[in-house]
Amino acid sequence: MLPNEITAEIFNWCYVSGLRLAHSTAPMLLTRICHAWRELAFSIPALWHKIDEVELTDPVDDADFIATWFSRAGALPLSLGMIYPEHLESHHLQSFLHCHAQRWQSLDVAAHVDTLLELDNSKPFPGLVELSLASLGQHEQDLSQVEAFRHTPSLRRLSIDSLPPSLLDLPWTQLTKTTFRFISICFYRTGIPEDEEGDVESVIGRAPFCHDSLDSLLVSVSSGAESILHFLTVPRLKTLELQDTGRLAVPFFSRTCSTLLSLKFPMPPSLPVHWFQLLPNLTTLELVYPAEPLSVVGAIRALNRGTTPDLLPKLRGLVISRCGSNRVDKDLLEVLESRCDAGDVQHGRLESFSLFWPQSEIFDDGVFRLPLLNVGRLRRLAARGMRIHIGTSTQNSFY
Repeated sequence: MLPNEITAEIFNWCYVSGLRLAHSTAPMLLTRICHAWRELAFSIPALWHKIDEVELTDPVDDADFIATWFSRAGALPLSLGMIYPEHLESHHLQSFLHCHAQRWQSLDVAAHVDTLLELDNSKPFPGLVELSLASLGQHEQDLSQVEAFRHTPSLRRLSIDSLPPSLLDLPWTQLTKTTFRFISICFYRTGIPEDEEGDVESVIGRAPFCHDSLDSLLVSVSSGAESILHFLTVPRLKTLELQDTGRLAVPFFSRTCSTLLSLKFPMPPSLPVHWFQLLPNLTTLELVYPAEPLSVVGAIRALNRGTTPDLLPKLRGLVISRCGSNRVDKDLLEVLESRCDAGDVQHGRLESFSLFWPQSEIFDDGVFRLPLLNVGRLRRLAARGMRIHIGTSTQNSFY
């Protein structure tokens, strides 16, 4: 039998993301093998400090069960993902959050907006670093603010889903990473009613909101209105990810050009070169392949250093995601070859290329099959020092 220390380390690696208090997954499964494993699993705090997702049905019984779970975590900070149904009264949620207020490090709460509004701010959350809030129902205009998380001196990362930022009383200026999902752009900035959000011309000229400490931003917008980037000035932004939209505000880039290092966005049919002319320090670019079949040859060719030698001179990593291996063609290989060697001090070399397959259970064979004519050219690039990853995000199938 292995020493307890080694077995405990194996147990730690068995922990699965997405845990839902299921008896069939670690750590609960580990307690059902034998008496020795049960005792050992209960003695490892790192197995019990986190619950990724639990939907409350009986607030009293569920709270007791979760409290028992966390009691095995020792002194470790706690993390919880919770779905709180609308029919449950808000005081149960407040009691539960306050019970562990001193130990929360990460909270992910999905609840009806009315439930969130009824929570008070009588308890601080001194160790809370990451907060995610999602609304399970529609919100109305002219609501008061959610004040429950006002006293969070350690808060650095925030994600909000279907909630306008104006509804939240938070220490915004201390955040370093924010994620906005399914937020009405105009409601974010001006409080314009939902049915009027298409008329944005009158608000485009407003002075942008400045956030001095934010270094990472993900934006997913739900409407066809102009991007939220029109209203933001983020002088220290390093990482930007856009979802559901490929339209960017050039003025935004002009306000972040000296700091932005990593950019991810949906691949357009043709790459707007003037965007990247404003990003001379960009080191990592991820292009998300379009779900609908359309030609992206123009977007790929624009990255060829032979064609545009001064475009993204410091690019070190190129990622194409949601893309099949059959898309590794002559144009893409020429881009990689043109950037494999450093030209001079101002023009660095491309150090890595990754192609991530689409996440789907139904694949055409071409998704996996790398064109044989191109394997040799990729291997030569690898021999010249380029790191190449082709496969899923977690498994490299390139050889």
